[in-house]
Amino acid sequence: MQEDIAVFRKADSLFVAQDFTRAALEYERVIFGATDPDIINAALFGRVQSFKQMQEFARASGELRRIRLFMLNPEQLVDYFYEKILLYYLAGSFSEARGAIGAMYFSIPDSALSKNTLMLQVLVYNELQEWDLARQTALRYAHNLPSPQRETMESLIEQLYAERNLPNLRSQRVANVLAFVPGLGHIYAGHWLEGMVSFLLNSAALAFGVHQVLSGYFITGYLVGAGTLSATYFGGFGRASFLVDKHNYRVTRSFNNHVRKRLLEPQRGSDFEQI
Repeated sequence: MQEDIAVFRKADSLFVAQDFTRAALEYERVIFGATDPDIINAALFGRVQSFKQMQEFARASGELRRIRLFMLNPEQLVDYFYEKILLYYLAGSFSEARGAIGAMYFSIPDSALSKNTLMLQVLVYNELQEWDLARQTALRYAHNLPSPQRETMESLIEQLYAERNLPNLRSQRVANVLAFVPGLGHIYAGHWLEGMVSFLLNSAALAFGVHQVLSGYFITGYLVGAGTLSATYFGGFGRASFLVDKHNYRVTRSFNNHVRKRLLEPQRGSDFEQI
């Protein structure tokens, strides 16, 4: 906040009063009347913070695209990328957040300047299920801590990312192969009861169709038996795929919440409380 600059006084007072909608409008008024790039950038950062407080993360990240990067010094550039990565993360755009991390290291070769973004990077890599990269980045974060806090954190990180503690994810490819046998894809995703029901429904449809054909009721066998079998059999592929996604999301979310809670305890009072 630029409280020492008169032009920001009204916008900053609205922000402090938590009237973020009016604050964003006032920052835009400052931008409209300003010619100094530094003032424009500061007002844009104010709009970013206003929209972030309103949890309009996509809109806040859009405001960042208006920042004149050539006017930012290295420290301000780190703040810019930190906000960009954080907003993408909060919006659930994890691939975009990863891209912003790469852009940050390209724009700021001195990695020491961006060390405060390391824990945020860990959260992004976790969401993308890049466990080894998340572990390495977390260890880089721990390396900057004083001893013995560093040793404690390193031990915790190694424990969290041990192979036995990583999420047990299911493969979509395996699920699709197993789904050729009705119900197996469901069972593979951890839904035993639904898998058994799927198997019985498909078996019943097949048995009914065969019985009708053998009894000479060809049209009934085709329309009812084959039609029902087609719907339940091929529908099972899509259902198995959905259940695998659901399983992977659930176990990944549980793991990431656990890691976030354990590693971010020293970060209380920061932007991470929004995550």
